[in-house]
Amino acid sequence: MNRENESGNMPSEKPAIFPTSPNDLAGASSQDTIINFHSAEFNYTDNLNDYSGNYRAFQSLDGVVTADMRHQTERLHGRNVVDTAVDKTASSKIIEWERNAEATREALPPITVVSQGRTLIVDTDIGRAIACGRRLHDQGLVCTLLITKKESPDVAPRFDPFNTLEVIAVSITGALGGFSATVTRNGNPQPLSEWFGDEASAFDLVLDLQATPSFAGGGLPMGYYAPGLNLATLDEMMTELPQMRGRFHKPQFTVLLKTHCLHSLSRKSNCSQCLDVCPFGAIQSVNRTISIDSRLCQGCGGCAMVCPAGAIQMDHPSHKELLSSLQLTLAEQRADSALPPSLVITDLEITESNKLPGMDEGSSHRRINFKVEQIGYVGLEMILAALAYGAGSVVVACGAQNPLSIKKAVEWQAQIGNAILRGLDMSEDKIQFAVIADENNRPENALPVTVGLDARLDQPLLPPETLSPIYDKRTLTRLTTQHLYDQSGVRQPCIPLPTGARFGAVGVDSAACTLCMACAVVCPSNALSAAGDVPRLELIEARCHQCGLCIEACPERAMHLLPRMLCDQDAVQAPAMLNEAQPVRCIECGVPFASQGMVNRIQGKLTGHWMYKAERQLRRLQMCRTCRTRDALSSQDIKEWNR
Repeated sequence: MNRENESGNMPSEKPAIFPTSPNDLAGASSQDTIINFHSAEFNYTDNLNDYSGNYRAFQSLDGVVTADMRHQTERLHGRNVVDTAVDKTASSKIIEWERNAEATREALPPITVVSQGRTLIVDTDIGRAIACGRRLHDQGLVCTLLITKKESPDVAPRFDPFNTLEVIAVSITGALGGFSATVTRNGNPQPLSEWFGDEASAFDLVLDLQATPSFAGGGLPMGYYAPGLNLATLDEMMTELPQMRGRFHKPQFTVLLKTHCLHSLSRKSNCSQCLDVCPFGAIQSVNRTISIDSRLCQGCGGCAMVCPAGAIQMDHPSHKELLSSLQLTLAEQRADSALPPSLVITDLEITESNKLPGMDEGSSHRRINFKVEQIGYVGLEMILAALAYGAGSVVVACGAQNPLSIKKAVEWQAQIGNAILRGLDMSEDKIQFAVIADENNRPENALPVTVGLDARLDQPLLPPETLSPIYDKRTLTRLTTQHLYDQSGVRQPCIPLPTGARFGAVGVDSAACTLCMACAVVCPSNALSAAGDVPRLELIEARCHQCGLCIEACPERAMHLLPRMLCDQDAVQAPAMLNEAQPVRCIECGVPFASQGMVNRIQGKLTGHWMYKAERQLRRLQMCRTCRTRDALSSQDIKEWNR
């Protein structure tokens, strides 16, 4: 965060480069014939489960509403309306999603944060809090004191020498220039402003002297000072706090591509990875749409790391900048030695990473350090790219001060990387994760004495220039895995991944599947689609993010996820047939109108129904909509129903 200079202008910054979001492409024109399997569309006339202009699901049955129809209507609210229009072909949807041309764009403008010096001091010791308040007051800060007690706080607030309130508990949210406090007295949480009025509705700074901070999040934002029991740190913070008044420019760290967001596209909450990992509460779901509060965002990088679709990208620094730097570092080191180096990626909190225990002992090769500002910048694609760029092994080490959600997310990335190496018959100790617990750099999780080398990694797997960092994260992950596979000599191209991994396919029980295409309707990334002139369900595995919406939507429970990495780029990009059936033709006019499975299911559901008792009534279930309507109007059924 930078303070404005005297002229009020900010120094110019180097523009960041980002992949652009896919542009909307015009869909293919609608077909004149009713034989159209390109995409599913609901008939909005009756809100039933009949499709207009195709025959992948049964049409309206003379006003009969079955349980499946109601179920389909409910699923209507979760489908991707934009991407399931009839006039879009499967190929056009694939092109639209995969189109990721490189473009240069200016960095997002910073936001302005104003700090007037309103400071909230939280402590268990009122004497220490008052002493800190007086010291800060003498330097121009306006202080309010909260004294936390386990029980029996004083009922009345005090106003001399500072606004002071004793509470049982306090919860603080916000960031520099906009903190708010909720206090609990007598078991009832209430805003602090109810005790001191508008002057306590917001604070610019917080000094939390408790052993455990009261911030309602996994990490502490800018402007929140919590020295714990470290007196030396407290003295440094007391010196810094008065300097935190004025106007500041805070960068916007992230870019949200809503056209890629699975949470927004699906209109459901199946994908919530960014919501779960954000330690600062900067990401919210508003009307089933993800939004990021730039004032609360501290640029930890966790959201961009875990987003399966690449909908969230880092702007400071960009994905391309990090990978370009990594590529250059490894290329320079590789040129100086015949052996591949061990790469140690650390955050800025680890000041002596070259002294990490166990990393040098018995090692016959060199080790290089690569610093990142936040450990959340290190995802699976960076780890695998490091191996592809020439590293013999990768160790990711972070400080213990990182939020728990971030540490778990990085560790999960390393676990997936090890699963890929295991599938390639390579030693798993090539990817390590360590948390440095204290100032002596003793890791919380022990590392092996020697980080082993695999003979197949003695030479660079790829010339560095062949893997451009402009690739999106998923594509880069697949390309690096493909080249690791090519070097491994393993003949099995399918690598199983742990449950929860965001790469894989979908399995279909063909005996249970009726080809109703409900799965294709709700698939937010268009990985599932119908294509051709017969009822057929296809999957483009490269587009599948394992979100599970298709499983939830399937009325037959005929689908299951297959987390895996397929090391065949041609196969992963090509549509794979999951289920197919010959269409049933109308017994009157011969026009195809449904799959045999769908007809059988509807017949089973309506067996014994009072509107389908007679043979001629059941016979209509084998007719197309036009013939079925004509037959019903020419019979005595309507007169009988109206009696």
